[in-house]
Amino acid sequence: MRRVIIAFAIFVTCASALQAQQSSPSGLRARGVRVGVAMPLNESRFLVTGPWARDQVIRNLKTLQTDRKSPIILEPVPLESQLKDDAVEEGAAKHCVYVLLTKIVQFSKTGGVFVGPEGIETMPTLPGNVDPRKEMGVDFTVMRPGHPNPIVEGRTAVPSDPPSTAAPSDNAAFEDAASQIALRVAKELRKQKPQVD
Repeated sequence: MRRVIIAFAIFVTCASALQAQQSSPSGLRARGVRVGVAMPLNESRFLVTGPWARDQVIRNLKTLQTDRKSPIILEPVPLESQLKDDAVEEGAAKHCVYVLLTKIVQFSKTGGVFVGPEGIETMPTLPGNVDPRKEMGVDFTVMRPGHPNPIVEGRTAVPSDPPSTAAPSDNAAFEDAASQIALRVAKELRKQKPQVD
């Protein structure tokens, strides 16, 4: 009889711990939000391995999966597509609520126009003493399948030869950019109101 009571007490404790873990401080139930992560589109001179770069973004998003102040649990999903329309379509097929697109860009000190696979884009002028040959820029956009406008978009810049690395590489620079992108995207997605389509 004593063992039955102890087993029941352990069961109730585990169940209540699981319940507390799944609900947020405001009483809302935790909900998973699938975020498709597309392969980065590389429009620069930097040599970054596509699948590795995508996996770095996923790894960083996984470290930010939960936040004790938010009921949203981010579930990153790898996508094989690079271009916006293909990635959004693939994300919808994999039941992703959002699709994260990244594009590695070459900074231009003077600004100007860039013609890429998605059309003509203007390049911003870099202020200050930034050496465009030593800065990697990564544009990121979060799309919602079925919606034409981005939810979040921005650009991050990282040095391609940071002083903290013994052997600078383009992959190491992208690793820093992936961390910055994941932080920003996780923060912005947690601000989004649940939408019913």
